[in-house]
Amino acid sequence: MSDGGNRIGTVSSVDADTGMVSVVFEDRDGEVTELLPYATFNEEYKLPQLGAKVVVIHLSNGGEMGIILGTYWNEYNAAGNPGTFHKDLGGGAYINYKDGVLTLASEHTVIASLDGSETHQGADVETILLKLHDHEKRIAALEKAVGVGKGVVEWP
Repeated sequence: MSDGGNRIGTVSSVDADTGMVSVVFEDRDGEVTELLPYATFNEEYKLPQLGAKVVVIHLSNGGEMGIILGTYWNEYNAAGNPGTFHKDLGGGAYINYKDGVLTLASEHTVIASLDGSETHQGADVETILLKLHDHEKRIAALEKAVGVGKGVVEWP
């Protein structure tokens, strides 16, 4: 199919069990790839939606193998506001960070420890977030008192 290089295509199928995706190339008369691996960045998991535009890197050995790098920003998939970190998680859930404010939005929220000793959800999460905010204020006050952030003291 390919002699190497980069191509833009449209996701035609997704295999969630293997994390692989096939792509159709409109500029090649609707030619469809075999299932190709979808690149992961920092071990994040979010496969593309059917119909999403993706960048595909084909190997130069003339074979069918390639790697799908992922979706990209364009006029139909706008990036949003500069200076904002935003991650859509699917189902309307997202993480957003802008101007010092972290927003975690989901239908239901559960915070759990890895060892299973604590699990918090619903209104309990709000209490935890208030406590975290209080701790952040205390840490900021301590840092101010000892001069951290002014080049006076550095943590090891």
